[in-house]
Amino acid sequence: MSATMNSYQQYKKSNVMMANPLELVVMLYNGAIKHLHLAEIEIGNKNMESANAHLQNAQDIVMELMMGLDLSYGIAQDLLKLYEFIHREILGINATKNAGAIGPLVKILSDLRDAWEQVHKEYKGGLFAAGQEAE
Repeated sequence: MSATMNSYQQYKKSNVMMANPLELVVMLYNGAIKHLHLAEIEIGNKNMESANAHLQNAQDIVMELMMGLDLSYGIAQDLLKLYEFIHREILGINATKNAGAIGPLVKILSDLRDAWEQVHKEYKGGLFAAGQEAE
């Protein structure tokens, strides 16, 4: 079992190390969404310690998204406000263990992830690779 886990950890590390910045952003969104879903399950199972751990992991990921912003762009200012809102909501969920508040956050993060995936597809498709600007 430990050899299998070690192989899986190496695989995950390799994926992160080889990912481009857009892929890393999508991975962060996926991680936050996953931890929020797991927290929701653990709250339902009355396993508050595990729920707390998953909520803290989601908080850490949102903080990582905040720290990666280049605030010289206007859109980054808007994303920062949204990430700050999500972070505050996760803190509130962790304090109250209100699983019902998780769904709206997952929706926001999923929509953002989908938008970044679309940007990545366009980037890979050559729209930005040829030095063209999006209209």
